[in-house]
Amino acid sequence: MLRKYVRQVKKPIQESYLDPLSKIQKLYEGDTTAAFDMEKVIVSAAGGPKFTSKLIPNSDKVGKLIAKKLKLEGLGGRMPANTYPASKDWKEYFSPAVPKGSTLTPKTDIVIGKKRISLKTGDAVLMSGEIKEARATFYTAMNNTGTVDEAVNNLMGHINNLLPSTDMTKYNIKGNKTELEKAGKFAEIEILRKADEAHQAFKKDMRTVFANSPKFAQEFVFEAMTGKVKFNNNDGTADHFLVTDFKGMKPTIHKVTSSSDAYVTKIMKYVNPDVSFKSAQKQTTKDGVKTKTGYYTFFSAVKVGIKMVIEEEIKNGDLLTEGILDIVKRGFAKAVNWVKNFFKKIKDFIGKSYKKLLDFMEIEPVVTFNGGGTTISWPN
Repeated sequence: MLRKYVRQVKKPIQESYLDPLSKIQKLYEGDTTAAFDMEKVIVSAAGGPKFTSKLIPNSDKVGKLIAKKLKLEGLGGRMPANTYPASKDWKEYFSPAVPKGSTLTPKTDIVIGKKRISLKTGDAVLMSGEIKEARATFYTAMNNTGTVDEAVNNLMGHINNLLPSTDMTKYNIKGNKTELEKAGKFAEIEILRKADEAHQAFKKDMRTVFANSPKFAQEFVFEAMTGKVKFNNNDGTADHFLVTDFKGMKPTIHKVTSSSDAYVTKIMKYVNPDVSFKSAQKQTTKDGVKTKTGYYTFFSAVKVGIKMVIEEEIKNGDLLTEGILDIVKRGFAKAVNWVKNFFKKIKDFIGKSYKKLLDFMEIEPVVTFNGGGTTISWPN
């Protein structure tokens, strides 16, 4: 609001001298209106629709200077659409909702020739600070690390250790049907306790996988910069980053088509992504209100399996021909085998998807990073 009044002052009050271009730089660096003008200035200088900015002094000269230094002259230019459709993979991370709003804003600011350029005129945001956007970027990055098989195998190892000790002598269980039923309840509780230990161990495993995978940071920053998976490499995906001030004195352009590109590594230190994991109970929405279902997906499988198997073994157990501990041990083994076989089927469903794996375990990533709704530096 103050800007229009500042422009009306013809003779500023005497103060320490600051040349007009420096004043514009201080006023408009990072300002979205001036940055949008700079986009059209560069497009014009590259051979696109003619445009002269009222905000940027000598904008025609500035545009030509940038286009000449970066060899963009004569390539032609245009502005991208305001939004682009998200890819099928990206939509999966928002299910049952759909991506909308700022998440569909293209990473590309201008198109010069075949270059889809993201323009940075000062400190700028990396991506939206929306939680779902950050999680979708996390899942995309983790899938690209190629570590999902390791995570699944680690979980299988914990499931193989579900069989607890069957030493129940300290519980003074006698050999009758009532006590056998009591032993069955004990067996259920013991396996559930071991299942909880497996769940906690898996969360630690996930943290270890993340900590030991430096590629994650590269993949996260690359996707956040370019939107390659989000937009399925359509015109919403940026593949070049043009960094300049409003004077156009030292513009640089960086090609980014792979997570291993040098400019991704430069930006990583400013973003510094980190992830922790928490348990998240499954919810349903009824009449617009979220309510808990009361169980975890992983635990629901364990509970259903062991309850069914243990109850069947207790019902069919014959105390006349075998001891109570023999019946319970057999129940333990069958219950654990049921869970193992169930997980083998789940492995096919999980495939190479970290989202499906964490959804099954009801573990939710908590992603922290710089540049999510806040600005970071974009070095040239």
